[in-house]
Amino acid sequence: MKRVAAITTAIIAMAMAAPAWAAKTFVLDNVTLQGGGTLTGTFTTDDALKSLLAIDITASAGTYGPGVFSVFNYNNAALADWVSLPTQGFRIQTAGAAQQLRLDFNPLTLTGANILNTSSEYQRLGGPRAVLTGRVVFQDVPPPVSAVPEPATWAMMIIGFGAVGSMVRTTRRRNVFSAA
Repeated sequence: MKRVAAITTAIIAMAMAAPAWAAKTFVLDNVTLQGGGTLTGTFTTDDALKSLLAIDITASAGTYGPGVFSVFNYNNAALADWVSLPTQGFRIQTAGAAQQLRLDFNPLTLTGANILNTSSEYQRLGGPRAVLTGRVVFQDVPPPVSAVPEPATWAMMIIGFGAVGSMVRTTRRRNVFSAA
């Protein structure tokens, strides 16, 4: 009876153990802005492409009309005040709306997406400048190796140790009875 309970517990532990989900990283490819500027860098979403987890996009310096744009790095995903992935896009806005980056897609998929011409970058001193061309491309990065095993691994290790312990205990009992 104890064995049945142990096997049932092991099966439940393995069923409840969920595998880790990998984040998806996208690279900006040939993204040009009005006035000759560019956007370069990456952003990372969750596995379902619905949440923005990280961003590291740099807008280059340039001039457009009367506006002068400086180099600016958008690197804080917590500043995203609008995220509608994978169907539309996202917007990063700094405090006081001094800088703003909006990227629109239709839709974002694992093959990437074209950046729509409704996308733009805004700097308080330079004003707005539209994205003229560009795409985002999925970058298949192998997940980092974790020093901490996943729950399924822990369950298998515990089951293995339990099985070895049970076999040792059973073997000892048999040896004691056969010697008598």
